[in-house]
Amino acid sequence: MRRILVVEDDIAIRNNIMALLRLEGYEADAAGDGQEALDYLRSHVYALVISDVMMPRMDGYALLRQLRSQPATAQLPVILLTALADKQDQRQGMNLGADDYLAKPFQREDLLNAIETRLGRSAQQQVEAQRLQAEAHRLRYLDQLTGLGSRMALLEALSGQGGLCETPGQLVVVLVLGVDYFSRINDSLGYQAGDAALRECGRRLEQTLGDMGRAFRMVGPNFAVVAQVAEPAAAGLLATCLQEAWLQPMTVLGEEMFIPVSIGYCLFPADAADAQQLLGRAEVALHQAQGLGGSHVLGYTAQMNAEASERLRLSNDLYRALERQEFELHYQPQIALQDGRLTGFEALLRWHHPRLGRVSPLRFIPLAEENGQIISIGCWVLAEACQRLASWQQLAPGVRMAVNLSARQFAAANLLHSIEAALDFSGLPPSLLEIEITEGTAMVDAERTVGTLLQLKSLGVKLALDDFGTGYSSLAYLKRFPLDVLKVDQSFVRNILTSAGDRAITQAVISLASSFGMSVIAEGVEREEQKQLLQQMGCDAYQGYLFSPPLSAQDVAEHLPEWMTARVPT
Repeated sequence: MRRILVVEDDIAIRNNIMALLRLEGYEADAAGDGQEALDYLRSHVYALVISDVMMPRMDGYALLRQLRSQPATAQLPVILLTALADKQDQRQGMNLGADDYLAKPFQREDLLNAIETRLGRSAQQQVEAQRLQAEAHRLRYLDQLTGLGSRMALLEALSGQGGLCETPGQLVVVLVLGVDYFSRINDSLGYQAGDAALRECGRRLEQTLGDMGRAFRMVGPNFAVVAQVAEPAAAGLLATCLQEAWLQPMTVLGEEMFIPVSIGYCLFPADAADAQQLLGRAEVALHQAQGLGGSHVLGYTAQMNAEASERLRLSNDLYRALERQEFELHYQPQIALQDGRLTGFEALLRWHHPRLGRVSPLRFIPLAEENGQIISIGCWVLAEACQRLASWQQLAPGVRMAVNLSARQFAAANLLHSIEAALDFSGLPPSLLEIEITEGTAMVDAERTVGTLLQLKSLGVKLALDDFGTGYSSLAYLKRFPLDVLKVDQSFVRNILTSAGDRAITQAVISLASSFGMSVIAEGVEREEQKQLLQQMGCDAYQGYLFSPPLSAQDVAEHLPEWMTARVPT
């Protein structure tokens, strides 16, 4: 696409540029000032804007600010033209995001070279983005360890055309198979044996299944099968058949193994209304089967929701937890891979329940989301984290604090106010606060996410995308999100030494972040070899038990002098 918008109030100069562009084979439109240019940009798509600086109504600087503030034009190349020779004026344009700056009068060759350079660079970026998108798509839909389809491929198979269509006399069944006590294989024989066992499990599953259905690899040691059956009893028979085949000895790295498996399954439309519910309830059934001690097969039943009463009680307790001061923040350090310096902390919420003791965030955060308490809890977390980091500034100047926002908190109307209030009350500079959202949160309403992130950016805070690579991000949206940091999920880091797929995904994330000008933090680093490999890949920082688990504020304060005066070996 070679369409260019020329913005120039001097008619003679404008006509000369238009004539030159058309002689060179470009399509071109002309505007007399910045306001008229914005009108063109609302109804046309351009590859480049050439704009004068000094114009009536809206000058080139104001136009540039407008372009860079809008997601649709934030990356649009802009060449500024000016008769002003002062380098301060040129610096101002570059600071606002201009791609090039030509002083009047300019030579024909200078303008054409600037145009070709900017268009060529833009084309290269598009090609690289498309390549990365294709690679990410391939990695996301194909499990690299087993060669089976991924969880995303399973959901697409269920949700796509014909996925859950009602065939007369047929039911759709999803079976989720989980290797029982899989951690024992990793602990006793190592991750290489664990990966080999999963590959053999995948091969055994496909071999047994034949034409009866499709097999997929889920997260960790879990697999899934989608099939059509004539009656509910047939689903149970299929599950039993798969389990019996799986229980036959497998040869893994020359060793004979017996690998037990539990299976949970769910039927559509009898037990679920859509693809997500179908898979989710099959996983609930698997969880119940494994809770019986393993090597069990269970179909989903409504009785499996018996835990709802305990969930309700826990949900009610959340309403009083904040006023009873049962919450506490722990802080996990983030360390630069290049020189080992402390760069920041991630604030992590802990709940000390008076009856149950410490309750896992995986258990109470979803409940707080459901009952709305996450809003008030999130405001407390923001205020506490900002105040705590402000108190550490003398010991740790320039160190940032990362705070996670839940999906409901991110969508709340008072989000900006709560962040501003936390910053104002603590006196913490906005640049030292890093707001994290997960990939899943970002893609709930991607258009709204862009607007909210731009508003947050206007406060001066840093923005990070957590759990990247585990959800459904579109690279087109990722480019529009004004992010500073991508975080590599610990599910990839955990097997980075043994899984070619996880290594490839991690490298793709790092390359993608670099191409978009973002830094990368790897989560869950527990081994020196993981850290060294991430360093070789170009990752910027890491966090994990290799350096430190999440610590209380008191423990952090005790370690800060040591951390700030020493460098961690890299």
